[in-house]
Amino acid sequence: MNIFLYIQNSNIYDKSLMFMINHSLHHTKKIIKIVSINLILIVAILSLVEGLSSILLMFYRISKIQPNPAHLYAQYDELLGWVNIPNVDIPNMYGEGIYFRTNSQSFRNNEDFSINIPSNKIRIICSGDSFTMGWGVSNDQTWCELLTSINQRWQTINMGQGGYGVDQVYLWYKRDGTKFEHNIQIFAFITDDFLRMQSAKFFGYGKPLLSLENGELVNHNFPVPRGSFLFPKITQGSRYIQELRFLGLWQTWFPRKLETYNQYVAQTPAIAVKIFEELAEINREKNSKLVVVYLPIRSDYYGNESDFWRQYLQVELEKRNIIYIDLIAEFRKRMPNEKVETAFLGGDGHYSVFGNEFFANILYENLLSLPEVGVILQQQ
Repeated sequence: MNIFLYIQNSNIYDKSLMFMINHSLHHTKKIIKIVSINLILIVAILSLVEGLSSILLMFYRISKIQPNPAHLYAQYDELLGWVNIPNVDIPNMYGEGIYFRTNSQSFRNNEDFSINIPSNKIRIICSGDSFTMGWGVSNDQTWCELLTSINQRWQTINMGQGGYGVDQVYLWYKRDGTKFEHNIQIFAFITDDFLRMQSAKFFGYGKPLLSLENGELVNHNFPVPRGSFLFPKITQGSRYIQELRFLGLWQTWFPRKLETYNQYVAQTPAIAVKIFEELAEINREKNSKLVVVYLPIRSDYYGNESDFWRQYLQVELEKRNIIYIDLIAEFRKRMPNEKVETAFLGGDGHYSVFGNEFFANILYENLLSLPEVGVILQQQ
């Protein structure tokens, strides 16, 4: 009897213990569930706050961006990306009395040009980027315009444009420059102008993208998308948009395929040579001479970053009998070390007034020393 009661009591105890254990486990699971939900909510709220803070900071930074000065004189162009607005006159563009002016033909000149060359004049078209356009100096202080003060028989058309790559310089001349009769085309560039050819954007702004297919130049970005020009502040602030954590995570999960642009990078030297071949042919048809000019920047005095392009062009253009002037070599040889900094403006390093005068004089001397140019001079 006692044994029966003991067993019965033991069963009751076991059941009670199991009940307590189950109840405790259930209670623990409930606590864990509540804690987990709260942690998820906290993480979600913090993520939301972090995300909103990043977005608000992004918009704040974008709102503080100063408008690009180029918007004062440049406008969207479906072929080139951007081009000068005609008849612009900004008296203090680069500082007190440092003016920027375009003619009705969108060139950085103080006068319009007739299609035909005036009698007793030698007309030269200066094609290039901002170093040709003359960023930071007045119209009459650019090296292109200074050629006319050295020799008053020369008439120069300034087809320089800020931010252009070799591709855009070529396309602008082909579309608008060929309308005008001329004796010489100076195609001037810096090393960066070749790198700009490798992308369909320049600082967020759309531009043409040339490729070489079956030996012919093909534009893979025509018409250039207009969007980046409609909201310039957002375009200029694109670097802040890229800093958003979400975009960083997205790019980690779905990295861009860099191979997309490899064909343009690999083709750049061949595309450049093809451009110069076409320009040489166009000039021959117009009874003009193409002169390819390598312009120096500040770092070219000390470094060798430009060596590949200098040597490559020297060989390839000589094969094709295209006139090539390397002003980097002249720059190193003729500019005293203590005067190098005075040839450039602070910050972006464009040519100062002295720099434009220095390179205009050296270029003029080089042009006069060329037999082909000498023939042109004797014909006038």
